[in-house]
Amino acid sequence: MSCIAAIYARSSLDCPLCADAQVDRLETVAAEREWTLAGVFIDRPTSARKGRERRPGEAALLDAIRRGEVQKVMMLGLDRVGRSLTELVAFVEVCRVGGADLWLDNERIDTGSANGLSLFDVTAMMASHVRQTHRDRVLRGQAAARSLDVRFGRPPLPDTKVQKARMLLAEGKGVREAARLAGISPASVGRLKAAPATAASN
Repeated sequence: MSCIAAIYARSSLDCPLCADAQVDRLETVAAEREWTLAGVFIDRPTSARKGRERRPGEAALLDAIRRGEVQKVMMLGLDRVGRSLTELVAFVEVCRVGGADLWLDNERIDTGSANGLSLFDVTAMMASHVRQTHRDRVLRGQAAARSLDVRFGRPPLPDTKVQKARMLLAEGKGVREAARLAGISPASVGRLKAAPATAASN
């Protein structure tokens, strides 16, 4: 059935497809179903150091829906829109009021057809959206930290403490006593004892 569709694509660290690849995939779907594309809206990730992520593409798409220019919104999944569950619900409501159906390509769901969303589908997808947005925030924060040369995990033990612990073990000291005298944790000394050639982490 012919309709006027719009594509929305957003690249993020938690999505294996870049925005351009998402657009290519959705354009193929539109061509197969003979949907007329009214526009393509794209958002790309911004640095976490710049504060709240801006999504001008999503904002422009919502304006087009409100003006009645879009009958169907095409995207990979609901996790592409909204930064929170509240924003996701608001996005879906704009689509409902504006008469725009959703095509969610990952699930092959078209809300304008018989296989449209049920209440359980919506609940499951909103829960998935919360998990995905949380993971995306974590990954963006890690990427920003790496760009500042921030190291993750526990710092390595000083060589002087490692050597002292090994010497104490060689002298026959127990793990707990060696740890106390070397100033490191018993767990670290235990790893040294099990693999003396490998430096342990505190």
